Amino acid sequence: MNSIKKILVYIAVFAIAVGAGSVISTLCAQISALSWLAINPTFGFDPFNINLIVLDFTLGLNIHLTVAHIIMLIIAIFVSPKVVAALVKPKG
Repeated sequence: MNSIKKILVYIAVFAIAVGAGSVISTLCAQISALSWLAINPTFGFDPFNINLIVLDFTLGLNIHLTVAHIIMLIIAIFVSPKVVAALVKPKG
């Protein structure tokens, strides 16, 4: 049960980091000195269809990362073990 809690806390920390990166990049896009945080390379592949007569699948993947996302994820990598240790106490 403890390992499930740890995994959920790690997921929550990384989700908060991605959300904070989105907010930071949106706010900094309008400030000329900080607009480099909103640089947004996009990579992936366009959606394509697989028609199997009974089923019709559409698959595609696009990833939009900004510099702010990357910085926040790096911070989350270093902070998350401390957050997990503080929130998930071992039984005993």
